[in-house]
Amino acid sequence: MDNTDILAEKLDFTYKKEEGPSDVRGLIALCLNYWYVFALSIIACLIAGFIYIQYSPNQWSILGKVIVEDEQGTPEKALTNGLNSDLASLFDVKSNADNEVKILKSTSLINRTVAKLHLNIHVLDNNGWKSFEIYDNSPISVSIDYKRKDIRLSNFKIAILSNTTFRIKNSKEDLDIISEFGKPIQLSQYNLTLNKTDKFKPSGYYKLNIQSRKQAAKDLTDNLAAGLDDKQATVINLQLSYENPDHGERILQTLMEMYLQSNLSNKIRKADSTMKFINARLLVVGDELGKVEKNLEQYKVQNKISDINAQSKALVEGANQYQSKLNDNSVQLAVVNDLYKYVNDANNPQVVPSSLITKDVAFGTAINAYNEMLLRKEQLKLNLTDNSTIIQNLNQQIELARKSLMASIKNYRNSLEVSQQAFKKQNSFIENKISDAPVKERIYLDYSRQQSLKQDLYLFLLQKKEETAISQNATMSSVRILDNAESSEKPFAPKQSLIYLIALFAGIFLPATGLSIKEMLNIRINSKADIEKHTSVPLLGEISRNTNRNKLLIYNDFRSIVSEEIRAVRTNLKYVTEKGKSNVILFTSSMSGEGKSFISLNLGNSIAMSGKKVVLLELDLRKPRLLKNMGVENDHGFTNYVISNEEESIDNLIKPSTFNENFFFISSGPIPPNPTELLMHDRLKTLIEELRTRFDYVIIDSAPVGLVSDALIIEEFVDITCYVVRQNYTYKSQLGIVNDLHKSKKAKHLYLIVNDIELKKNSITGYGHGYGNYGYGYEGIEEKSNGLTSIFNKTKEPTT
Repeated sequence: MDNTDILAEKLDFTYKKEEGPSDVRGLIALCLNYWYVFALSIIACLIAGFIYIQYSPNQWSILGKVIVEDEQGTPEKALTNGLNSDLASLFDVKSNADNEVKILKSTSLINRTVAKLHLNIHVLDNNGWKSFEIYDNSPISVSIDYKRKDIRLSNFKIAILSNTTFRIKNSKEDLDIISEFGKPIQLSQYNLTLNKTDKFKPSGYYKLNIQSRKQAAKDLTDNLAAGLDDKQATVINLQLSYENPDHGERILQTLMEMYLQSNLSNKIRKADSTMKFINARLLVVGDELGKVEKNLEQYKVQNKISDINAQSKALVEGANQYQSKLNDNSVQLAVVNDLYKYVNDANNPQVVPSSLITKDVAFGTAINAYNEMLLRKEQLKLNLTDNSTIIQNLNQQIELARKSLMASIKNYRNSLEVSQQAFKKQNSFIENKISDAPVKERIYLDYSRQQSLKQDLYLFLLQKKEETAISQNATMSSVRILDNAESSEKPFAPKQSLIYLIALFAGIFLPATGLSIKEMLNIRINSKADIEKHTSVPLLGEISRNTNRNKLLIYNDFRSIVSEEIRAVRTNLKYVTEKGKSNVILFTSSMSGEGKSFISLNLGNSIAMSGKKVVLLELDLRKPRLLKNMGVENDHGFTNYVISNEEESIDNLIKPSTFNENFFFISSGPIPPNPTELLMHDRLKTLIEELRTRFDYVIIDSAPVGLVSDALIIEEFVDITCYVVRQNYTYKSQLGIVNDLHKSKKAKHLYLIVNDIELKKNSITGYGHGYGNYGYGYEGIEEKSNGLTSIFNKTKEPTT
């Protein structure tokens, strides 16, 4: 490795090995540069949050509890010995309490609540800056005569003009009329009538919102929550979210009361079914009893029988004992036959009265279990259709229970028939013994037995009718209200702390996101990190922005920050050039306007002021503007030197500067039609070699290498190539040209110089470091800083 490479490595350590800012730190620095944007964004978002809180309606939580009574003693529970409950808990099968939760949110119950309380009609107070629903204090009441079932949402503005008149507006229906209280207003969907209440005031502004009952039911369902504390509990918690706490309490309380009424009506229907069956049987049995008594009366009159009991008293007493048993058996058999006909109708399952069976408790329990299934099916049909899987499964269970019940009835009837045959056989035996008794007595006994049988059956039905009537009047619901509807002390929404927190986050997030997107879309070099990320070429120096655009020669202003940075570049050149020999330095860039001519001019002047002889050779043959802008004549220069046939003296090309005795110029001359061919001429080499013998530094200002190849032709005669890039001007993609020149060795000892760095930025990103912070008093530097920037500056280690 030669000496220049060693020196370059030293320079590389100074500028490249310094720890660069991380992406997070760069983002923080970017945010600090735009702190005012964040401040305005946070203030705007907090104001928006405040406005949202003020205009958002308060939401109150209304709570209530309903308990479903534990029916451990019901026939169904007794029949299954609690097995169904245990299996439901084991396999997470919905219990009866879960079904009650569904009923509480059923469409039918919600619709009845909406219709009863007119929840599709809302009157709002519009006298302040915020509209809110009024309930008990409403000055007007609304009466609607619907013309059709489905109506669309309508919003009316009402202004009360006097004690008798008001003005109503609706822009969608093109309605703006003055009407009187109590007079119907003909509309397309309904007839609307406004009436005064006891809270009426002869002035004020109000809003009237009318929606369909279907939509009101949907809104109520969305705001209503019902659930169980746990799987084993039967307490149902109800919660309603509503804008008006008093109105919400009434809605929830009404919903719970209507639910209790619905549950009680199911119990009453069961008792009504039993009563209907008993009344029908009383009519039949009463008619039969009347016929038997009439036949007995006619027989006694015809045969003149008054007291037949005195005859054969002993035999009669024995016959009566077995006859009593036969009568009881016949009553039960008659009831069972009627129940069999009642249950046998599969197309019309009905509730079966179980209280008629008195001697077989298990048989009565089976009937009650069958009745409970029928009632549960009717409750589920409030929310489910007949095609629902739950209804179909329950239908199958009911059918199996019905068939099982019919089988039980048959078995019970068979047992009764067997007993009856035994009783008859025993009676026949006794009758054979008293065969000698008068025939009239036997006939009389037959009539008496028929009368006794019908009379017992009739009395039994009367007894059950009274019991059913008492049960019907004393029926209680299996559910009850545990806690009445009660609203919370404070509204739960809107939550001010959460809204302000979201607004604060949005105030930070929105500008941060916008700046991040801006940085991602930035395709130009903006910071030192952009250069280090896209190229490994060493950085020779950094030049700040020239605030005086019309002044090309800056170095003579010793108090200028740019002149100080030019001196820094001059110092760095000592590390990358060889001492004791003339050095040729080439300046190029990616495109025009990046400041290579400005830097080459001021750097040459700076070196010349240190006592070195410097010549500036302008070889941008396509757009030679530097020396022309300096006031140097460009009528004779390099172009004339190359195309002249005679050996022209170099002394004729060299022009002294007017501001520095050690600084000289060689202009480009007239613009040629073939600049590339001129640069390939042998006289360029001769010129540079001659200049090496006369000057300590030869600075060449060439054309941009990103546009033409002129600089690559000159490069073989130079010692150092300085590639100029400009902040917020040079594209990041153009650093690929630098990498190509460096990797392919097309440019020897290639270094970067960054030009036009903004001074107003902070020092966290790697650019924008204000020298004014060091207190040197340079002109053009405003000591702008803030507390956060100072903190980051303190965390940076000093550069050595």
